[in-house]
Amino acid sequence: MATTAAWASLALLLYLLPHGVFALAMQRWRPAGPWARSLDVASAVALDALFAVALSWLIPFDRAVLAVRALSLLALPLVFVRAPRPQPRPHPAAVVALLALAAGVVALHIPLSWRLVMWDRDWHIAIASAIRTSRLPFDNVFLPSTQLRYHYLGDAQAAMLQVLSFQRLHPAVTFSLAHDLFLFGASALLVVAAACAGLRPYGLGDPRASLRSVLAWPMALALPLPLLFASPFTLLNVPAAERFTTLDSARLCGHSFLGFTTLGYRPHVVMATFFLVAVASAVLLRARPDADDRDAPRSALAMVTSAAALALLDEASLALVEGALGVTWLLVPRAVHPSRWRGALVVAAVAAALPLVSRALAGSLSPGGPASVVEVIPARHIALFEGVVPYTDRARFIEVAKHDWFPFYATVLCLALTAVWTRRRDAVAAFVFVTAVTVAGLVASLKVEVNHDATEGHRFLTAALVLTAAVGAFVVGSARGAFLPRAALAAALALSGLSGWAWCQSFLRQRFQPGMIPRERAWAGVADPFRMNCDVNLGAPRRARPPVEYVEASIAVRYSGCERVRLPGRPSSWSLTVVGPTFGGEAREQLSAAPEADQPGAVVCASDPAAREQVCAWALRTLRCEALGDGVLMRCQLPLERRAAFYQEL
Repeated sequence: MATTAAWASLALLLYLLPHGVFALAMQRWRPAGPWARSLDVASAVALDALFAVALSWLIPFDRAVLAVRALSLLALPLVFVRAPRPQPRPHPAAVVALLALAAGVVALHIPLSWRLVMWDRDWHIAIASAIRTSRLPFDNVFLPSTQLRYHYLGDAQAAMLQVLSFQRLHPAVTFSLAHDLFLFGASALLVVAAACAGLRPYGLGDPRASLRSVLAWPMALALPLPLLFASPFTLLNVPAAERFTTLDSARLCGHSFLGFTTLGYRPHVVMATFFLVAVASAVLLRARPDADDRDAPRSALAMVTSAAALALLDEASLALVEGALGVTWLLVPRAVHPSRWRGALVVAAVAAALPLVSRALAGSLSPGGPASVVEVIPARHIALFEGVVPYTDRARFIEVAKHDWFPFYATVLCLALTAVWTRRRDAVAAFVFVTAVTVAGLVASLKVEVNHDATEGHRFLTAALVLTAAVGAFVVGSARGAFLPRAALAAALALSGLSGWAWCQSFLRQRFQPGMIPRERAWAGVADPFRMNCDVNLGAPRRARPPVEYVEASIAVRYSGCERVRLPGRPSSWSLTVVGPTFGGEAREQLSAAPEADQPGAVVCASDPAAREQVCAWALRTLRCEALGDGVLMRCQLPLERRAAFYQEL
């Protein structure tokens, strides 16, 4: 683990290099306060990811990532071409608090993020590995042989961290690293915003040691908790005696959408959360009565670049944010820009980001993308575990409204009371922005269907789940003079957060019972992907289109994470696979029906006979095989004349 930590630290250092250079350049151009500087970091993260992806039209992605770092190093001396202007130093307590926040975020997620191959990460691992040495448009790892037109930026982020570790880290590690990194980033944006807006009068950053200054920091560090544990209010689904001891986690997941504690393990969601919070932070910054108009270019840049990144992460959330930003501009124009007409240009640029970026960089909305049919249908309830329920079912409506929608309407109501109570422009902007996102998301989830799949409607609720928690926590920490509305808002956020915490406790008890191997761990097979070194003797990195190979289930995660390969997999309504690669008879059915270009050319097996499939026993006995890497893997060439026998054994 010490070696893994060392390579992870190096990957993070190299990853943050261009962000630091950009932030220094912006501060050299025009000094600003901590809130505006945090938006510079958000802009840098978006520009880094988008530039690396765009550059991969010309060169492979791994070389594009390294090229961005090389350009950053070359630009660093230019930042200091003259003696830098005097810069305010961060308060020591602020540095300690951010370090404590990072440690706390990682500690909260170590039991899940660093021990389990969470959810569909087994097939995202293969996608990240395929992106690593590919050029745009990336290949779809799973058959048929099509291009990957998808919200792939979360997978590309894991590939980027793997490249920056010089292939020492397996994608299982880099996905966990990216998950915790972006959760910390979203939390830090929230803490910095609240600290600058409202907590400073309560003693935050006061150099004198006083009870007020000591208590201000724990209050600030607690603000991200509603976001980290955002969830439908599901505690009422469980009898009182079992609310924190039940092993039935399905009862704690909500009827129509999942809590953030589980949803955040989808690679694109946690990165999208960071940019959603960045957009909200920019809106709140501009709406402040004491906002500096000179910071308007920074906030506008953060909105536009965050929207561009969201175009490759969460199309539904970006569409909702575009509409909410337009409504906010109409009602509270200074929340977007000091100039109404320049604000209109910002709104237009954010609106244009979704079609332009998605089409230019082979996202989900590009030609041939997965969202082939989008329909407006009669209203119905999404039921993730029970099928679609008609909207006219009054009992189900009450259940959904009472449990799933509680965080939404409770937060919106409390924000409205705060806005009326304080009559402050930033409180009004927070209410308008969050209400527009929430109402539009709820209506879309009820009436919009993608690819005739009702369960996809939950995607329209992600932005509401994230922004009600983040903006609600911000208002709790910053809206002075409205104690009762803030107390009610804190109570509503606490009920949602306790539901998320209860799910975590239920899931951990369920998965880590004595003598039990969790299903999410079993996906990794006999080898531990969190301890793997991908810099093994698998030959030169594959630059051309990778071949189709049949990989034994016990080593599929290990092999596909370190080597580019195309695998058989079950397509979904999104032209990908949501259940991982296929094996055995299911793989035979898919491969045998595939065109010649998608026929397997090799069989990859484990050298350990204990977990060996029948087809691998045949391959190792009759085909020409070679040992790979540290001897755990064997690759057997599958000539055309042996293919019929392969299908018979499979």
